[in-house]
Amino acid sequence: MTVASGCTASGFSLIEMLVALAIVALAAALVMPLALRPSDALRLDAAAQDLVAALRVTRAAAIAHNVDAALTVDVDRRTFESASVPARALPADLTLKLKIAEPERVRSRGGFRFFPDGSSTGGDVLLALRGKEAMICVDWLSGIARRAANC
Repeated sequence: MTVASGCTASGFSLIEMLVALAIVALAAALVMPLALRPSDALRLDAAAQDLVAALRVTRAAAIAHNVDAALTVDVDRRTFESASVPARALPADLTLKLKIAEPERVRSRGGFRFFPDGSSTGGDVLLALRGKEAMICVDWLSGIARRAANC
């Protein structure tokens, strides 16, 4: 009996399998952060909802405590706060434009003052993020804050 000496095994070696797995893992590591990052529209919507909620809480505090309450927005630092709402930051790549009563403006900071009867100084905030915009309107008579297409 003679043994055939020309037989070769077919398939992949362990080294080839490890190299293929490493390439797949590297590709997944590069793609996953991009796929899991929220869209700009979602980030803009979340920032607008957060600011509207803070305006509503500040108005409610003015009514409940029977005192004036102001929510201050810092355009340069992209933050907002009031006595009722701790300082919160908006996304760093977001731009803000305030249209408010002049007595409530101090350089890059401005605010919305709410009175015990629920009324306010009123104004608008325009949030923009990479071509997308969200408008927040604060009615001076009722003090109600809401998102709208235009104020």
